[in-house]
Amino acid sequence: MKEKNPYLYLPSSQLFPYSTIQKTIEEDNYLLSVATEACALIRAGDNAQALEIYSSAIEQYPQYPFFHACRSLLNQALGDEEGAFYDYQVAKKLDFNYHIFLEWQENKGSMLLAPELEELNRELQQSNPHAQPYINRAMLWVQHFDYELAIADYQSALARDNNAQIRVSMAAIYLRMLRYDSALEQLQLALNSDSQLHNAYLYRAKLYVSIHENEAALKDFESALELTPDSTEVLEERAGYYERIGDWQSAIADYTEVIARNPTDFYCYVMRADALEHTGAWQEAIADYDEAIRLNPHYSDLYQYRGELKEKLGDERGAAMDFEKYEELEDE
Repeated sequence: MKEKNPYLYLPSSQLFPYSTIQKTIEEDNYLLSVATEACALIRAGDNAQALEIYSSAIEQYPQYPFFHACRSLLNQALGDEEGAFYDYQVAKKLDFNYHIFLEWQENKGSMLLAPELEELNRELQQSNPHAQPYINRAMLWVQHFDYELAIADYQSALARDNNAQIRVSMAAIYLRMLRYDSALEQLQLALNSDSQLHNAYLYRAKLYVSIHENEAALKDFESALELTPDSTEVLEERAGYYERIGDWQSAIADYTEVIARNPTDFYCYVMRADALEHTGAWQEAIADYDEAIRLNPHYSDLYQYRGELKEKLGDERGAAMDFEKYEELEDE
């Protein structure tokens, strides 16, 4: 899989502009050579040529979020905020993990020496500390975008307690860093140790969705549901997967099950309404927006969404009222 799937090997290479992570790249192919050349140009100060290379790659391969993320980082460094934001939005739409990654790039290293960190540091200075203080500090690093330090602490925790759940936590951080190969490795090791870890299947399913390994993703979603049949989280994630591959009826079925289990969550109605709209069931979608608005009447976007559907159905008065309410809430 790794040698053939650019959605996996490109981000795993960590060949992003200004990356602090150095990895040995074993694969030899055109896309990685493009990423390597652009990074070398940036290090040499030839940002204009690097920008041209990224733009050319995006023109040839617009489906890969990697090159959009690279150009976003470079444009941000060059002060082109509009260009950076455009590519950020595209990368985020293609793979939401890139949103988390770019947020990390913007915020990492900004943590202050918080009192809770000082307390954990003192605890870890004791002789032979247990795994839990390392886990606690790792979670604190994550809150403050210090993912590399979090990984180091999880590795220290593993050295003291070879616990499969620690590997799942590490995998979650690797996902945020777009180190997909490392995330897959940790999830596989976790499942080798404990095949009943439903969250390991769920994280791996979400990763498989990101790298377009659809059959593997569906298999892991099903494994997670077998272990936790009452989990609305797994159903919501699987519904999102069905949306991504255009299986709207399966998405609607999953959202319907989620709503049956949690009928007071307005957002589930919004998600089902969007899926219904894609099937042309506009009246049913409006009914879901009606319920979402009843549950959360102050969410302005809902009125815009419902107004657009009413407009399509020829209900000009109803649409105008919804658009007016949208503007009113936006002004507040």
